[in-house]
Amino acid sequence: MKKILLSGVALSTLMSTALLAGGSIAPVEVEPVSVPDEPMVEAVASDRLYNVALSAGTLGVGVHVATPIDENFQLRINANGGSYSDSTTEDGIDYDADLTLANVGLLVDYFPWQDLGFHLSAGAYYNGNKVEATATPTAGGEIEVGKYGTFKTDDLVHLNAKVDWDKFAPYVGLGWGNDSRTEGWGFSIDLGVLIGTPKETISYEISDTITSTEYTEQTIKEAINDYETELDDTLSDYNVYPVVTVGFTYTF
Repeated sequence: MKKILLSGVALSTLMSTALLAGGSIAPVEVEPVSVPDEPMVEAVASDRLYNVALSAGTLGVGVHVATPIDENFQLRINANGGSYSDSTTEDGIDYDADLTLANVGLLVDYFPWQDLGFHLSAGAYYNGNKVEATATPTAGGEIEVGKYGTFKTDDLVHLNAKVDWDKFAPYVGLGWGNDSRTEGWGFSIDLGVLIGTPKETISYEISDTITSTEYTEQTIKEAINDYETELDDTLSDYNVYPVVTVGFTYTF
């Protein structure tokens, strides 16, 4: 107990002496403790870009909207359409042809290089494309049905052929542009194929009063059916539809 009292008296004496001498007691410096920064959180929703385009090509006139998935991939949806009609008369036969284009696609674009607009694309389309053609013989005209027969207007009133494709059509391709990762104006080109087998249908109208001595209603039907089978076999070799599209884009 005496040692503790003596130590207290000594400490008090030293502090009093220092104060009387005009000194001061220096505060103890404490180094600040560094707190690690919180990880940055990307505001994906607020920073998201959108690429829109107006284009034209073998799918018709179209528009698309694309947006990034990450640094290398983007999601793109597009819609295309158009129509074309033509009529002509040749060798006593009136020909009418109509082309209808109607497509909606959902694609994923892959950009392998950050600073270039080159991309690879894959996805699928709704394929509503179709071609219709009608042949109607005028007075004295004749319709040649392949190698299966030649029919006058008194035998065959008209012949109609329609070609369309599978509605679900996978797509693969490549291109340049359509880049939703960089703001501003741009140019785009896409080259690819829609995969799907075309299907052909023939309809016809046989005259009520066949004047031919060579053909009957039955032989005319058989000739047209044989011709339809031949066309189906030929079209089965063309199971891809070429896609060429160019356009102007803007990313915001």
